[in-house]
Amino acid sequence: MRRSIVGLVALTALVGTACSSGGGGGSSSASVGGCTAASATDLTGDNPFTVTMKDLAFHPSCFSAKNNSTIKLENQDTVNHTFTIIGTGVDVLVPAGQTLTKPGANLAPATYQFHCTIHTQMTGTLIVVAG
Repeated sequence: MRRSIVGLVALTALVGTACSSGGGGGSSSASVGGCTAASATDLTGDNPFTVTMKDLAFHPSCFSAKNNSTIKLENQDTVNHTFTIIGTGVDVLVPAGQTLTKPGANLAPATYQFHCTIHTQMTGTLIVVAG
């Protein structure tokens, strides 16, 4: 429970701090891990946008979203997961069977890798666009 609260505080605290031009771990390249703007699931019109954790995988695992959108993290598995965006400080514990909805981290437009720190095979790419 403590880790969940710390992660949610970190996600909320990033609203102003992750907006530097470097993106804090983001890449301005068009492709990271095979995920490109052309191949990404377009969630830019969804607010909140949803990332589902099911069968030890993220769905979608390659998507684009606006930097000012709210995120809904839905864990449909029977085990805990994290949604961790590398290099940003976003590290949210999502307990088994639970759904969390939080304001977005307002990350700088760039391409970011994310993963579950508990299940290392769970990975994905987020392309942030200006909102």
